[in-house]
Amino acid sequence: MSTGMNPTSDEAGTHEVKTPVLAPKDQYDISDKGSVASADSDEAPVVSAERQFNEADNTSEAPTEPEDVEYEEVIEPFEDYKPKIEKLLHSIKFPECDIEALQHGHDFSNCVYALTSRANSEDKYILRVPVDPEYREDDGVCEAVLNDAAILGYLADKLPVPRVAAYSATAENALEEPYTLQTRLPGTSLNHVYEDLDTEAKCAIIDEYVELMSHMEAVNFATAGKFTASALEPVSTIKFAPIADPEISFFNLGDEDFVAKTETEADRAGSDVKALLVSHIDGWLETERKHEEKYNEDTGRVPYYNTMKAIVETMEIKPQPIVLHHWDLEARNIMVTSTPDGYRITGVIDWDDALASPRVLARRAPDWVWDLHHEDFTGYKDTDFHPNLDLSEEGLALKAHFDEKARSVLGDQYLEDAYGAGSLLRRIWYLVQELLHNVSDFELMKELCEEWDQSLNEPELTSGELPISEAPLSSMADPQLEPDLVLKDLRLPEAPPSTAEQDLVSLTSSTVMEQAVEPNWVPVVIPESEAERPLSLWGKITLWLRSCIDGVRARL
Repeated sequence: MSTGMNPTSDEAGTHEVKTPVLAPKDQYDISDKGSVASADSDEAPVVSAERQFNEADNTSEAPTEPEDVEYEEVIEPFEDYKPKIEKLLHSIKFPECDIEALQHGHDFSNCVYALTSRANSEDKYILRVPVDPEYREDDGVCEAVLNDAAILGYLADKLPVPRVAAYSATAENALEEPYTLQTRLPGTSLNHVYEDLDTEAKCAIIDEYVELMSHMEAVNFATAGKFTASALEPVSTIKFAPIADPEISFFNLGDEDFVAKTETEADRAGSDVKALLVSHIDGWLETERKHEEKYNEDTGRVPYYNTMKAIVETMEIKPQPIVLHHWDLEARNIMVTSTPDGYRITGVIDWDDALASPRVLARRAPDWVWDLHHEDFTGYKDTDFHPNLDLSEEGLALKAHFDEKARSVLGDQYLEDAYGAGSLLRRIWYLVQELLHNVSDFELMKELCEEWDQSLNEPELTSGELPISEAPLSSMADPQLEPDLVLKDLRLPEAPPSTAEQDLVSLTSSTVMEQAVEPNWVPVVIPESEAERPLSLWGKITLWLRSCIDGVRARL
């Protein structure tokens, strides 16, 4: 079932979805004729920022050798493949182009080729060809190509994104593969220049990034879900032809009979985040009841489902606006160009699987800003599941700058959404979406539930005048503000009272750990009597987050 994308606006003043949110034209240098101007000649060479297929994050069973061989045979050597691209361009009446392979091979979810018109070197395009067999449906139509074309067409007058020049969701073309041909944004991937920038230049990029986040949050929808292109024709070879808007299909994971219920679609509309999460957990519980021969409330996944459900039901969450969510808004998918005043953002690529999400679920903190190569992969799990608590001096400064800018542009609630109870909600949201598809995620679920259980028995900690027992995570927000997210009754009633308010020491004390803190930062405190007691990851994260928020308060 799907619903139309009717625009809405929330009390924060965001505009209707049809209102353009592009920055001034000179910032993004988008030409009037549909193509995107190239970067200056002294610019760093364009390097693909497409998301690389990450085998380390794909824990499904490895393919057998015959399947692997067949998979590789889908893509011939580039020099043999290049004439097919030339033939395709000729068949759809595109100008002759110089062709460069940016990504070619079975290690990627998409092969990507850079095309430059020989008649006009400023006309530059990107050809994307999905290579993962899972991208192809049984009816011969590649839904991924259609969905990508639909969302890019929809965002063309709202955000700095590539424009779709032509596409085919079938293999019935000269290329003999589904493809999308789109404009190439000027510049290079931020991922390739960010590390070499000085702190001031990075802060300038951060400022633009936060403004971009604000523009994206201003694109609102009536309901949450996945973008689908059911109204789109499977093939469009007319250059820059109008593209029908996508529809939104509600999140439909879980037992089929449960999902088919009328109330399930209402619960998963998204504005009520508690209902959205509980509905997904109940859907999986129903699956367990139906398909597990020895269903038991105390074994397997069931107790973890119930723990996550209890966590969500403990929370008070205000209604959320539904916003545009690019779940992979990392440096590798942000294009920048060099100007006399430094690098400027020219656009965002890789909109595969973009979502309409409740705002709090779209507000994962961008850890790449202050820790670009954390664990060698800035994926969507890192910040919420395994934040880096040991930042460099520059990392602390960049994080403080980002937090202050985000608070200024997006409001005080952003900090609570990004680091507080919102982080917990996103962890649960990830797990209820991915649990049955990835064995390692079962371990993440166990980890979360064990942290929660341990947190119920940890001594209370105090930061400033707001005790954790009253608002354990919502204290990230200003005490004078009423937060959107409040975690109730974190401690068990029978937990012994704490003497945390009587005996306090600084986080930077040698009894806890050494950490470089900016002069204006206010350190978080913990009971000295508990200084030698190892805290759970949950407890450590709570301490770290509080120090971050206190730092922002002090700087303001």
